[in-house]
Amino acid sequence: MAEPSLPPPPYPLPLWGGGREERAGGGQNVVAVGVDLTDVPRIRKALGEFPERFVKRILTESEAAYCLSRPDPAPHIAARFAAKEAVIKCLGGGVAFNEICVERAMSGAPSISLTGKAAEKAAGRKILISLSHLPGIACAFAVLVESGGS
Repeated sequence: MAEPSLPPPPYPLPLWGGGREERAGGGQNVVAVGVDLTDVPRIRKALGEFPERFVKRILTESEAAYCLSRPDPAPHIAARFAAKEAVIKCLGGGVAFNEICVERAMSGAPSISLTGKAAEKAAGRKILISLSHLPGIACAFAVLVESGGS
């Protein structure tokens, strides 16, 4: 007996998911993607052993202010660590953590700002980012895009 197949969706599927193509900037071409998973307990351990040094090495001042204001900063720091790793993969490596900043809109939506060598490697292109975390793991998915010229 043949396995049943699912019918095609009754509408075209947008690249960025239902209704989000405007926020992603329709007409943009994907140049590179990066993904990273980070172990929250590992981040919590580093915070316990080397709190000031670890935070200064990984986070910008604004990121540290946000993360350290949370009741449990470890998952938030882990998500930013994962975001920076994912962005570094998009850019092909060779950039420092402090050149990548995860910003947070009033809505809570994350975005990426770059400085130094990271900004040079991005060459005017934009990085889209998605973050998620659970008690034990944080995930980030980054997409380097450039305008399709339209």
